[in-house]
Amino acid sequence: MIDLHTHSLFSDGVLLPSELIRRAYDKGYKAIAITDHVDSSNIDFVVPRIAAAINDLSKFTDMVLVPGAEITHVPPELIGGLIAKARELGARIVVVHGETVVEPVIKGTNRAAIEAGADILA
Repeated sequence: MIDLHTHSLFSDGVLLPSELIRRAYDKGYKAIAITDHVDSSNIDFVVPRIAAAINDLSKFTDMVLVPGAEITHVPPELIGGLIAKARELGARIVVVHGETVVEPVIKGTNRAAIEAGADILA
């Protein structure tokens, strides 16, 4: 089992990256990506910390650990730049929180995410 869309306490999760990974390991996961919510206000803070934690923790597990980011509730015009910045900061997977019937995501977000090369549209 793998999970490529998880959150730690760096966004709306409640666990440290180390505990999130440990719990996934105990449940039999083979791979996990930590993809905390980011926008231009916190991307410089969150992504390097997730990447550093995964770099440290990957030495002590056989799970595949992937640093990432989930771009959330930003104007579509900013998505491409934020995807590029997330990758520069160490994200190996980028999720974009897309348009759904239950969330007030800006129209055009899905298209912008796909055109900018997001890995997952959630």
